Amino acid sequence: MSIESRKLRLIAHFLRTNDPGLLGKLEALVEENEKFPEPEIAGYAGIWSKEEAEEIRNIITEGCEQVHEEDW
Repeated sequence: MSIESRKLRLIAHFLRTNDPGLLGKLEALVEENEKFPEPEIAGYAGIWSKEEAEEIRNIITEGCEQVHEEDW
């Protein structure tokens, strides 16, 4: 599995989870990695194929455009 596919898989899993413990662990990992300088965003332009970009767009749409009444 390519690194891009692995990233997409993790993003999709993150968007679906409602587990506060898992989110806390992910937040801690992100905070740890924020100690390192962030790369220039422009360096990422064009790294996804059209198919990969469409896949991530669909993942984000499906994961972010849902209302969970019990979470509000």
